Amino acid sequence: MRHRSVADDLSDVSGATAWVARQVAGADLAEDLRYNIEVCVEEALANLVEHARPLGDVKDIAVCVDADRDGATVVVTDRCVPFDSTRAPPPADSGARPVGGRGLRLMRAFSSELAYRTCDGRNELTMRFRSPA
Repeated sequence: MRHRSVADDLSDVSGATAWVARQVAGADLAEDLRYNIEVCVEEALANLVEHARPLGDVKDIAVCVDADRDGATVVVTDRCVPFDSTRAPPPADSGARPVGGRGLRLMRAFSSELAYRTCDGRNELTMRFRSPA
């Protein structure tokens, strides 16, 4: 897996998302799958920058990616207060959409699989994206 640190600054979210896009570009994935990957990565990183609180002095955010013609795996890690986005309830579905919670819906809809764990003081959000058979 290729690895990139991500600054705790929204200005680096687009750079990190573009880096992931370059990593998956050579895997010959369908355009819609590449789009799904980029949306999910951007959402996960933006959520950490905007909402997460560090456990210590720094959030220590990183993104790792591995891709081949069958799909991609992206792992976002951090040292923040744990938040399991795979279990967070979606916002109530009302006529007037609330501002928050849309990103979680997108991540769940656009990824083939989401997994979360905390290991050695780091949170890990693993997003898998599979090419259609």
